[in-house]
Amino acid sequence: MILQFLGNGIVNGSLIAITALGFSLVYNTTRVFHIAYAGIYVWAGYVLYVFMDYLHWPVITSFLMAILAAALLSVSCEAFLYAPLMRRGRSQNAIMISSVGMLILLVSLSELFFGNVARYPDFSLSGTFLDNKLFFSGIRLISLLVCMTMLGLFFLFLNYSKMGIRIRALRDDELLSRVFGIKTGRLKVFLFILSGVFVATASGLSGLDVGINPHLGIPVFINAFVALVIGGIGRFDGPVLGGLLLGIIQAMTEYFFDSRWVMMLTFILLLLFLLIRPKGLIPEKSRTF
Repeated sequence: MILQFLGNGIVNGSLIAITALGFSLVYNTTRVFHIAYAGIYVWAGYVLYVFMDYLHWPVITSFLMAILAAALLSVSCEAFLYAPLMRRGRSQNAIMISSVGMLILLVSLSELFFGNVARYPDFSLSGTFLDNKLFFSGIRLISLLVCMTMLGLFFLFLNYSKMGIRIRALRDDELLSRVFGIKTGRLKVFLFILSGVFVATASGLSGLDVGINPHLGIPVFINAFVALVIGGIGRFDGPVLGGLLLGIIQAMTEYFFDSRWVMMLTFILLLLFLLIRPKGLIPEKSRTF
């Protein structure tokens, strides 16, 4: 039985990992605490649901539309909310409050159009037994494969492409990046789009498995932020490690105690890391002079 919980923890951890990575793409490069990210997660799931159940589109095409919708919402937050406030010299606190307002708007609209009940896309796959004690549904196996593939491709892109070099430069020093001719405005737009792709993927895979409701975004966002803190703020590999560890820890909490303890333990982990190891498991590299 413990193997089943451990396997579920790895799958959930991979979903947390790509969600945390999408959040870190924005936070590590722009320092914007993108709370509206939780609302984008919710709407990506609903877009998938609408295209599958109302329009009867194939699952892959519906998934692509959910990704497109999340990318548009994400880049709209940058173009019409964050960037104008930054140009006017508003503080990070003011930008964060505006992001909370955007989250409230997105959640309220989802409640208006879809109600408060959970929605379940009409989709099913047969599961498989890896051995006589470990069972995975088809969608959970696909979730694990998709998440690991996306993470692998992203880090290849980050480490071995010119765009990846620019992203790392923007993360380290925006002013110096502009001095060296990097078009930071366009790069930020690209990062918000990529962030939307990651969050829509996590939302869609989770929605196909357990459904979607308007209030699902906040706990998902909390997990993503805790994974970022555990792994290490300022890095892109840290949130992935933090997400995988958090998924396993939460699964073991369910096994040894109860699912009602999961969020409490998550907050305890967050507090412990902020107090004892605020730089996370993989601290951001810094130069000493």
